[in-house]
Amino acid sequence: MKDHKKLIKEIFQNIFEIPGYDEAIVKRYFSTDYVQQVDGKTLHFSEFTKHIKAVKEAIASISIIFDTIAQDNDIIFTNHRVMAITKEGRSGEVQVIAEFHIQDGQINYCNELTRQISGDPRDGDLGSRH
Repeated sequence: MKDHKKLIKEIFQNIFEIPGYDEAIVKRYFSTDYVQQVDGKTLHFSEFTKHIKAVKEAIASISIIFDTIAQDNDIIFTNHRVMAITKEGRSGEVQVIAEFHIQDGQINYCNELTRQISGDPRDGDLGSRH
């Protein structure tokens, strides 16, 4: 069985923790058939790329800590925390519970719930903003 846990950590580091947006990197890790269910919203690949751009526009720095990560064949479950500082200087923390499906080395599906632990309520939608 391939270790997809390492892939998930690599994706978060290479897409979310580095500054700037690079669509080639996103397409390397996410299928163009990607679907994400997040906080009652459905994002397809095009909305997901808009989401990443919106987060990159709002956030100055971000770090991710995986509290739990588990794998069952091609499905990965995570319980992770996202600490961010906005470009306006606001800091906050969000808890994310997510289920990722991997197909052909890419994520093609995610079901995610986010919960703001701390920070400004204006940043409470960063898990699904697009």
